[in-house]
Amino acid sequence: MEIIASLKNVNKIYKTGDTTITALATTNLELYKQQLTLIMGPSGSGKTTLLSLIGCVIYPTAGEIYVNDQLVTELSENQLAAIRLQKIGFVFQHFNLLNPLTALENVMQPLLLQGFSKAVAKEKAEFALAQVAMSERKHNLPKKLSGGQKQRVAIARALVTEAGMMLCDEPTASLDAKSAAQVMENLKSLAQTGKAVIVVTHDLRLRPFADRIIYVEEGKVSDTIKDEENYK
Repeated sequence: MEIIASLKNVNKIYKTGDTTITALATTNLELYKQQLTLIMGPSGSGKTTLLSLIGCVIYPTAGEIYVNDQLVTELSENQLAAIRLQKIGFVFQHFNLLNPLTALENVMQPLLLQGFSKAVAKEKAEFALAQVAMSERKHNLPKKLSGGQKQRVAIARALVTEAGMMLCDEPTASLDAKSAAQVMENLKSLAQTGKAVIVVTHDLRLRPFADRIIYVEEGKVSDTIKDEENYK
């Protein structure tokens, strides 16, 4: 399988006065296209720190991060922002849709930011909405959509730039079980088309959807779980 992102001897340490907090211990990790990877861990375990490093949102304290074979740890803030816009799609727990805009207009936004014409952005956005079965709702405002429908619009927005990697931070936490399963099925389908889909969650019920599971506990990354009681 093709590697889309890798971490080499990466850690993240915060210092406040005399206090040192290790948010992520030294980690080596490779992430692959055509996989749905779960990053699992209880609250405060370091999983969101790991996702933020993969997503070029924060810099590591030490180590190297590569995205599409490009070393990103030495890039400027503006260069990282360009990578986030062009190569990485983000899906959040609370959807982050713009309430005055329709579903279609929300999905068009990343393309308009990239400089695409309105006509091209509309065409690509309609295709992305079709991929998550939301074409019939494209003219609805977010307030007219259910939680599951909002999340599928958010997935379409992350998908529309044709980014190779999609990072999802607790995408099902605000959803009921049926909507959560539908969203995970959508993400699984996207992975099967060649995307790298990485989902941060503390919900053990999502494990059946995963091709691979990474556990983060007390800042340490492992492929085995220590204590399932911590996830309840």
